[in-house]
Amino acid sequence: MQFDRERKASDLEILIDYLEVVAVAAGEKPAHLQGQGMRSKSFNHALRKVAEAHGLLVMQTGPLLPRLLRAPEYDPRFFEWERQRDREARAREGQVLWVYRDRDLEPAIRSSTEGSTDVSEVLGYPACCVREYFEAGVRMSEAIVRCYQTRYDAKNADDFIRLAKENAPVTIPPADRPQIRYVYSYVQFSACRECAESPTSPAAEINWAMKRLASRLSPAFQRAIEKAAKAEVAARREGRQRNSPPQPT
Repeated sequence: MQFDRERKASDLEILIDYLEVVAVAAGEKPAHLQGQGMRSKSFNHALRKVAEAHGLLVMQTGPLLPRLLRAPEYDPRFFEWERQRDREARAREGQVLWVYRDRDLEPAIRSSTEGSTDVSEVLGYPACCVREYFEAGVRMSEAIVRCYQTRYDAKNADDFIRLAKENAPVTIPPADRPQIRYVYSYVQFSACRECAESPTSPAAEINWAMKRLASRLSPAFQRAIEKAAKAEVAARREGRQRNSPPQPT
């Protein structure tokens, strides 16, 4: 499949995109969502042509809105402003592409895109991992507001909105930073704490199923995923070391 990389910078992401679409075609995954993160218009176009040529269904929607299970613990006026800002930003981002086999899935896709239902069932991801991922976003927002309060003496929603519009610098303490766990090479979701620590967890089982599928497709394809995953780990480690404060000598 030929395409321009554009913002598709990750070899691993491209390979897992391929694998997920094959999983949909094989009936091992309900749907694949393309273009939610790093986006390449030519990749989406090429993927759509391939999916349709193999009898799969496709749908374009707006980008996925997060489904939050709780409101952040700060002024609700700022929360509503953030949600509106996110909706407007996603409207400017363009559309994402869903690939699926079962036409009966379409109402659930539309509902999850709007953030009104859980996307985990549509994508075949563990609900616990999806919940923790969205909860991490809430905790990060709360940490940013605490920084506004302590560093800039912000008192209310008006102060928070002004600082957000100004892109005021914030420093999030390590203890307040959400833990994103990239422990499984063959899936695109980050594992929750429980799934990351158990070899028999829902996330681990999905990873093994996808690994077996990659092996059935081609041992060379599986080796390419393993190589790309090691490169991702090395890049993340290098990034953490680069961003770490200097140690006393």
